Formats: sequence, structure tokens, C-alpha cells
Amino acid sequence: MQSDPPDQRQHSSSLFTTTQLALTKIQPRLGSVPYLNARPLHWTIREPVTFLEPNVLAAELADGRLDAGLVPIFSILDNADAYHVVDGYAIGSLNIVYSVVLSHVLPVVRLKTVALDPASMTSNHLARVLLQKYYRITPSYVSADEAADAQVIIGDPAIAYRQSHPNERFLDLSQSWHSHTGLPFVFAAWAIRRDARDAKGIARELREAAAAGLQQRSAMARTPFENRYLNDYLYYHLNMPQKRAIEKFAADLVEIGLLARAPDLSYI
Repeated sequence: MQSDPPDQRQHSSSLFTTTQLALTKIQPRLGSVPYLNARPLHWTIREPVTFLEPNVLAAELADGRLDAGLVPIFSILDNADAYHVVDGYAIGSLNIVYSVVLSHVLPVVRLKTVALDPASMTSNHLARVLLQKYYRITPSYVSADEAADAQVIIGDPAIAYRQSHPNERFLDLSQSWHSHTGLPFVFAAWAIRRDARDAKGIARELREAAAAGLQQRSAMARTPFENRYLNDYLYYHLNMPQKRAIEKFAADLVEIGLLARAPDLSYI
């Protein structure tokens, strides 16, 4: 399944119009990921959006080359003092997500090596939390080009791989998280640098874009599966259950030594 080329996206409304730019004084530099799961949150943004793999996008935001980005939740937790989080909308799942998986050849409790996805931060860390805290195993973690008993795969590549390998075994990481914690999971959210001009204005416009995009999920889907994926597997609202899930993920990361401390996030 292919990603969205920026010059082929359709738009039905404008974000950061001339009037709105007069309020923000500058046109925000926005970044998102070229995956189907992010499509509803950037679909109605007319102004240029930089599309990058999650890890690269997070680095660009951290280095100040973007004002706001739809970045992995781990990168927000790891650099919380630098960001505001746009309240109300995010990329998550209530249970099964389908596109964030651990493909494995052995039973999960017997895994000795796990290959991590080079594009991912949150999903790699979620896999480590699940395996170490909940499955009580400590496999070795290797790069994606090394042989391993299991491999983390995310996004559109995960969808394509699952559809072309229907007989392989997959652990849906969001479903596993829900089964162990009873909580939803949040994979990514809009983060705005705290030094960005008019951060509250940017947050307001990103919420309006998300609300408009979510109304068009069926129209933007190119196949019946995409329609089901966008409407049934993914959950785009950031409410109290999602915030509790983020807090729980942060606490688990601290417990197994992957995060120095659980931060207090600034939602705007």
C-alpha cells in the first residue's frame, strides 16, 4: 500500500488562510508522516506539509526545522519540556490496530531475538514494554536487516506485509497492550514547539483540520480495506482514556529503563 505523495492529496478546506496567518504572523512549518493512518489529520491542510518517516520527522521537530509535527508519542515523552501537545486529536486505537505488529516465527514467550523497525520509535518501545514487562522475556534487539525470531513492522509496510503473508503469525501490539492494561493506545500526536509563534493558534487550526478530515474518511479511502481501517481500526480522539494510556506507557517505560522520568505533558 503506497503512501500519500504530497502533490497528489485532495483538499476540501484550507488551514492557515491569509486571515489566520495575520493572527499567527508566520506560516507554521508543519510535518507529518506519509502513512494512511495519518491521512485524516493532514488531509485538509492546504499549505505545504513536509512528509517524513516518524524518526526523521521527530528529529526535524526537535532540531527546530519544523514548528509542529505529527510525531511518535515516545518522542514527545522523551522531549516533553520542548513541546505542547495538541489536545483533542491523535492517532491511536481502542484495541486492534492492524498496522503495528510483531511478526514472529516462534511463540512470543520463546523469542530470543527481535528486529526493530528503523522508522519507528513508539512501536519499538511498545514492543519492548510488552515483551519485558508483560510477557516476562528479555530478547536481544537487532536491526531490521539482521536475522531474528520476530520483527516489528509499522504503517503501510505492515499492512502490505500482512496482506501478502496471510499465514504468518502476528502479534498486534495495540491489541496486546489493551489485553494487558485495559487501555487504548496512542501512537502519535501533534506536537508544537514551545518556542513556536502563536502555539495556541496553531493548535486550534490543527484541531479544525482534524475535525474536517475525520468527516471525510470514507471519501479519502481508496479501497474497502482502507475505509475499514480508517473508520474501525483507528481512533483519532484524544480524551481522558487516551491521556491515561499515555501516562501508563510513560510509567512502564520508566520501569524498564527506557525513559528517564514520566513527564507532565502540556496540552493546549
